[in-house]
Amino acid sequence: MKRIAGFIYDHAKLIIALVIVFNLVSLASFFRFNLDTDFLTFFSEGNPKAEEYHQLNAKYETGETISILIEQDGSLLDKESLLEVFHLQKEIEAIDGVAMVQGFIPPEIMAGVGVTSVDEAYIEENYDTLKGFIENKYFMADQFLTEDTRNGILIASVAVDADADSVVDSLKEMVEDSPLSLSLAGNEVIKDTIWGYLFMILCILPPCAIVLVLLVFYLVLRNFRFAVLSMIPAGLAALWTFGTVFWSGQDLNLMTVLSPLFILVMGSAYGLHYISHFLDNINTYTDRRELTIETLSMVGTPIFLATITTMAGFASLVWTEVVPMRHMGIFVTLGIGYAGFIALFFLPAVLSRLKLPAKPPQAKYAWLNNFILKASRQRLLVSLIFAVVLVVSVVYIPKLQVESDQLTFFKESSEIRQTFDRIENTFGSAIPLTGEIASAQGQAALTDAVFANKVLETERELESLPGIKSAFSVFDVIVGINNVATGENAYPSNPVITSMILSQISGQEMGTWASDDGFKMIVKTEGLDSEDIENLDRFVAGHSDTIRTITGMPVLFTEMNKLVIRSQFQSLGLALVLIFLMLWVTMRRITAALAGLLPIALTIGAILGMLSITGFHLNMMSANLSAISIGVGVDYSIHLISGIYYYRARGMNRDDSVNAALATVSRPVLANAFGLAIGLSALFFSPLRIHTQAASVMWVAMIVASMAALLLVPQFYASRKRAKKVR
Repeated sequence: MKRIAGFIYDHAKLIIALVIVFNLVSLASFFRFNLDTDFLTFFSEGNPKAEEYHQLNAKYETGETISILIEQDGSLLDKESLLEVFHLQKEIEAIDGVAMVQGFIPPEIMAGVGVTSVDEAYIEENYDTLKGFIENKYFMADQFLTEDTRNGILIASVAVDADADSVVDSLKEMVEDSPLSLSLAGNEVIKDTIWGYLFMILCILPPCAIVLVLLVFYLVLRNFRFAVLSMIPAGLAALWTFGTVFWSGQDLNLMTVLSPLFILVMGSAYGLHYISHFLDNINTYTDRRELTIETLSMVGTPIFLATITTMAGFASLVWTEVVPMRHMGIFVTLGIGYAGFIALFFLPAVLSRLKLPAKPPQAKYAWLNNFILKASRQRLLVSLIFAVVLVVSVVYIPKLQVESDQLTFFKESSEIRQTFDRIENTFGSAIPLTGEIASAQGQAALTDAVFANKVLETERELESLPGIKSAFSVFDVIVGINNVATGENAYPSNPVITSMILSQISGQEMGTWASDDGFKMIVKTEGLDSEDIENLDRFVAGHSDTIRTITGMPVLFTEMNKLVIRSQFQSLGLALVLIFLMLWVTMRRITAALAGLLPIALTIGAILGMLSITGFHLNMMSANLSAISIGVGVDYSIHLISGIYYYRARGMNRDDSVNAALATVSRPVLANAFGLAIGLSALFFSPLRIHTQAASVMWVAMIVASMAALLLVPQFYASRKRAKKVR
């Protein structure tokens, strides 16, 4: 490390110039900036559930649907309201990219022996007839209109190749201008909302994190200039990470949008450790070259180890099947590497050329060191506290559940969450499931009354399952039309009548309902959870002769649950193994490697237990944080263990080396732990619920990891007499 320090001092200008060049290259990448909010990109290519979803939508030329909720105090069947809804429906149909709009106003109405189209003139002249038809005969009315007729819903189907973002923008303009009270829901609405949230997060959260971390660092260092210098490695690393993301052709997604925040907060530790020891050595070493060499000799190896172990924590996510987690693993791993490199090379180079204060700032935190020293001697009490943490975690971890649902990303008080809840409680989920009815006869099966009744019977059985509100297919359409025409609420037994009814359905509309070997079925849900979807899978397996498959976003997110669980075990196991091997190889002591892992094991248990106790449960974000906490938390053990061996090499005995190491590293370790937790508290300002959960998790992780490192690790290196010494 001394040779490296000498090289840095001798080539400081070259190092500074190279960093400036990298900064300019990274800034130039921002013209490629873009955000990706498509949840389907969360799945790796070839995932069977995702492939099934895509294939079914392509087969029936099914695009996304957008629900337009209409709410008012009076009846929507009043003449004026009915005309407003009709005009709204026509305006939506005119939007470029909208294939079809369905609602409680029928497109046609049977008048005598003929069929009449419903338009504005018909409503004006035959209002009472139309109102009575909707209230008493229209078989689809209950799907789009509440019983009290005060709330209704329109379903806009987006064309397969249409620009869904443009459609949503047009609908948002209508919502603002319409005299009706309108709200939007659907998968495309979620994507649009999250896009706005992510952009706001990028603009607000990183600056908030920087301010919070700077405040903590200033309180520790008592000098604003050195607090800013401590942040330089993390700040430049975040910039370089953006450059890497954009130049590699990737977009920022729900997970990677937080990459700069994690790098800013976590990478700042390396700068703080170097600055802290640099200031401690200013009075001891007056020669600038010697000051640089001695500071790097003490903290260079711990910073390097902390960097590679933190990288290992993130790198363990690279092998996950969840694409956003994988991307975050790749880019934050690189970002942490950048931060470590800048802290080890650029920061010493800058400080070697910077004018230093005649009298370095003195941090008045001797009480903190004394507290840690005294607390670490309380072997029994320390062991008891962490044993309680372990026992509580062991009790609650088995109760931990996995939660992966688009809507749970949002806070319960958010407008979009409340809109979706109102629609689901009244009409069923705004993001329905899509099923396929198997038919070896193709569309000819529509004239087979026996087959049709079997399908209808299966649909009614399906509706009896928990979480399922309704199932609807072209067979139900035929029953409804037959009921209107003949008064018989059943499937026509005469194929001639069925053929006559089918002639009333346009070829384009039939193409969205039928294929050469099956029929599409729409399944609306209410309160559907993972257990309900497992029951649904069993139902489909037991009725495979009738139902080929049922898929949809809720099914895909249940698949995501399984991938998150698998990724959690894989990433945690891989991270622990990698970190153990790194510690063993670099420190060449298996006891040091094991001692370094103990605080991490406790931290993992505390995180998982906390998730279960609070009801946060596992999701993509919290699963990431568990792996991240391993890499970050082990830094504290590394700095303490390295400090103990550093002082032992200078002739100190077991107890004195522990005391000296604690006195040296306690302040920067605690400053980093609380700085990281406080910095990530910026996530509390995020409009997304999963981000506020992340902030809570990191508080628990950093407190347990830092305290376990400072209070438990010394038990392995101090003599038993240390606890009995007179304080």
